[in-house]
Amino acid sequence: MARHKRLKFYLKTTTIHGLHYVADENNNVFIRFLWMVIFVSSVVGMFTIFIAQYNSFKHNSISFVTETTYLEWNTTFPAVTLCEVGSTEIFWTPEPDEDYSPVQQFISDILFFTGSCYSCSASCETCSRLNFHEVVKRFRKDCRSIMQVCEWNGVPFECCDKFLPINTEYGICFSINSLHSTKTPKSEINMESNRATGPGELYLEVIEDIRIYFHAPEDVPFINANSDQRKDISLGEVYNVSITITEIANDPGVQRIAIDKRGCRFPWEIPKDMRVHKYYSYSSCVVQCHANAHYNLCNCTHHLMPVLSDQKYCDMEGLECLTENFDTLNRLHAKGSSKPGLVCDCIPSCVEPEYKIVSEQRSRLKGGNSKISLKLHSLPTFRFKRNVLRSTMDLVVSGGGSVGLFIGASLLNIIEAPYLLFMRQ
Repeated sequence: MARHKRLKFYLKTTTIHGLHYVADENNNVFIRFLWMVIFVSSVVGMFTIFIAQYNSFKHNSISFVTETTYLEWNTTFPAVTLCEVGSTEIFWTPEPDEDYSPVQQFISDILFFTGSCYSCSASCETCSRLNFHEVVKRFRKDCRSIMQVCEWNGVPFECCDKFLPINTEYGICFSINSLHSTKTPKSEINMESNRATGPGELYLEVIEDIRIYFHAPEDVPFINANSDQRKDISLGEVYNVSITITEIANDPGVQRIAIDKRGCRFPWEIPKDMRVHKYYSYSSCVVQCHANAHYNLCNCTHHLMPVLSDQKYCDMEGLECLTENFDTLNRLHAKGSSKPGLVCDCIPSCVEPEYKIVSEQRSRLKGGNSKISLKLHSLPTFRFKRNVLRSTMDLVVSGGGSVGLFIGASLLNIIEAPYLLFMRQ
């Protein structure tokens, strides 16, 4: 009975619209019923609007627009990474025509391992005793044995001061303008292009067969890299490429939107299970996916994999297992595909630009070093920007507006309810 009286008292005294008409005993039954219907209809309308607002917040909180205010932009040149893919010095046979021994063939396979090691199945007792990391460390070349001449916008610089080692699926490579390399005071270089500097150009001369990648600074070379951004350059080849860059800018509020709602990650937003690299990108996520698949199928990963924590590396049997599962481990497929391959749950980086090749030319020299020129075709005239359409605060404000519109309630009514129901005598 006391509860009934308190509820009636609350309905009569609350500032929520309509309820005091329902509780007023001076009104006839029809009037009270009419106000009850009106109030319930208002509550239904309020929830209908709020659910629509929440669904818009959940599924359409981000929009893309095109910006063309390019006069003051600073465009970041892509990171450029060089990986050794073979050696011009055939150090494992005295004569060029001499057949490889099992040990020599095995060393060749593990130095530049790309997912298969067919010599691992051969009978070779000596091979099983080799320390793979020591072999790679001994025979893979350092930066100074790969590059000789480097220029940025026509200004020479010391190659190996700026091209720093990074760990990749291909082993140690050398990269400029990469987030993943360990910076030194000598490594700093401004590779931004604007109206004052003009389009940037990087010129290199290399003395080994190499694979060159140009990619976003947060990206890393990986097996499934876009073939347009991965080129094999043999010794004595001239390669000139001109590219355009379409950058992505982000509204500051994007960082406050949940990752699953915006559908991308910033480089510093590292998933808990990522161990292979220090910054997030689509490529670093795929490398982690490769490493996880290696462990799941073969209980180890290969000796070139950049695993940051203490994990088991493959012996000969493990490499043989990776070779047997090559089609599964080195191909990517979308969910639902029946073909052999990995399905990696990797979302793009929020800041990853788009690179397009405008022109490329290849030619050969009669002798000498390989010459590589990578230049920006022109300064960009537009870029994409990710804007926040509906933030959490927008949801709160719009929800509060709906409550006020339909039933005239506010945050104070939440405080008022326990006061009138339980505290006031």
